[in-house]
Formats: sequence, structure tokens, C-alpha cells
Amino acid sequence: MGIPRGTVRLLLDEAKRRPFSGRVLQLGRMSVFFRDDQLAGWAREHGVELAPVESVELSHDPRLATLGCLSDVTLFRRLGFTEVACLDVSDWEKPDFVWDLNQPVPAEWHSTCDCVFESGTIQHVFHLPTVLANIHALLKPGGRVVHGQAPSHNHVDHGFVMFSPTYFQDFYEANGWTIDASYWFEFDPFWFRSCFESPPWRIRRYRPGALDRYSYGGFGRRQVALFVVATRSEGATAARVPQQSFYRRFWSEEAQNRTGVELQTQRVRRSLLIEQLEARLDGRPLLSRLWFLWKRLRSAVAHRLPRRLPPPDLRY
Repeated sequence: MGIPRGTVRLLLDEAKRRPFSGRVLQLGRMSVFFRDDQLAGWAREHGVELAPVESVELSHDPRLATLGCLSDVTLFRRLGFTEVACLDVSDWEKPDFVWDLNQPVPAEWHSTCDCVFESGTIQHVFHLPTVLANIHALLKPGGRVVHGQAPSHNHVDHGFVMFSPTYFQDFYEANGWTIDASYWFEFDPFWFRSCFESPPWRIRRYRPGALDRYSYGGFGRRQVALFVVATRSEGATAARVPQQSFYRRFWSEEAQNRTGVELQTQRVRRSLLIEQLEARLDGRPLLSRLWFLWKRLRSAVAHRLPRRLPPPDLRY
């Protein structure tokens, strides 16, 4: 789990909107991929005043410490938190608490955190509803959860799951949370190779429905991740199971009126014509082969055309 340049700059955006304070609990020990002087420069650009620290502690990772990278504790103290703790399933990296997030956290931990931060942790936990319930339980009312880099496209076998933005959007909306920020971005993981001067991320704000046209093969070879911040509002829960907003839009009376019976009939008619054509090709090997070669060629060309993605909202 780590915090590269793009993630911390989004955190600085959040700190400018609403300063961080109190107690932060990290889910998993974080590796920080930048130095204190870099952090100070970015904070000036964002108009954020960093909190002073008695001493700058370097990373727990010897390789990163050699490069002058900050420790996670120093980073969070510089962002304004007065208490920094870490929870992990193993004591390998010396966390403050050892706990399996597949299990409900102890009652004495409830409402003890002003912020729960995870940057690539929960995809490794099999029982996601329990993780989300634990985050809700750990936070005080008004506290924030930050998903710093939830893996989306092109993270096969990195964890148990890859997240679509709608997962967090629908869950937090259904349970009465306030969604403060929701972004998705493509990136190259240069920090894993000690090449910290990576190209700026193109960060796009997530809006429900904006990615519908990319659902089936619409993304390229780069990795995609998510940055989501949500506040536990008064009365918020973690018990309501959401229905995916994509389908709720089509179930609604508004969607039915917008689509219209005539347009639906046209779509069904076009689909039936193609099905009838392919059924007639059965038993005609040459024509059938030519037809499916055409379909493959059309698909290959479509996937190589420039993608018309929504314009970036931020570049960090």
C-alpha cells in the first residue's frame, strides 16, 4: 500500500476544503513515495499550511528511506492529524493494532476515529460488506473515510476485486453519507521502480452515468484507480444494500419516458435483424467466416481509435 504524488495532492485538495485534525487510522501501513521538501512545495501550490513536526521521520522501508521519503506518521502529522495509528492483519510492519477486517472490530474501537484512510487495502479483504461496516463503526459522526487509490481497471489478481466507481457512489449514497470527492484516474506505477518523476495524472471527476459507454472494453492498457472521500453524516449507516444506479436509472419513470416505446421497439427490431442474419449464415461456412472476420476487424479498428474520454478535471 502506498501514497504517490497524485494521491497526496488530492489529499491536499481535501485539506484545503476542510482541514484534517484529530485521530487518523490507517488500514495497512503506508509507503510514502516523496520527500518532505516536495510535500511542502505542493502544499504551497494548493494554499495549504502544513502542521509543524518536531522531527521528520523517514520511511519504514529502508529503500525509500535512502531516497529521503517520508514515513506515513510524519506525512499525516504534517497534514494536521494529532494522532496517527495503523491497523493491519499481520504484525509484519509493526502496526499499532492487529486485526482481520473480515471480522467486526471490537466495540471499544467504535467512534474513535476522525478519519479512516486506506490506499490499496480493502481489495485484499474478502468480505467487503464487513470492511465497510467496520469503517462506519470506527468513525465518529462527521468523520471521513478516504479511499486513496482503490484499484479499478487493469489490476487483475492484485487483490480479490477491482472496483467500479459506482460501487462507492451507490453504497455511500444509499447509506446516507456525504460524498465529498469522487475521482478516477489512469496512471503508470513508476513509483514501484524508483522513478518518481512520472507524468502528471489526468484526474477526472466521477459522475454517475459518465462511464456507461466504456463499460465493455472501453479502456486501454494503462491502470485505472479511484480516489473517494465520504463523510459519515448524522444518521448514516452501513447496513443498506444498494442497487446499482445504472439499472435504477432505467427502472425509473423518467427513464421510461425518455426512452419511449417507439425507440425501444427500434432497438429490438435492429437486434432481431442481426440475430436472423447470423441464423441464416449457419450452415454456410464461407459466408459465416467472412461475416465474423468483418466483426473482428470492426472491433479491432474501434479499439484503436482515440478514446473520447471526459475532459480531465485535474492534472497532478
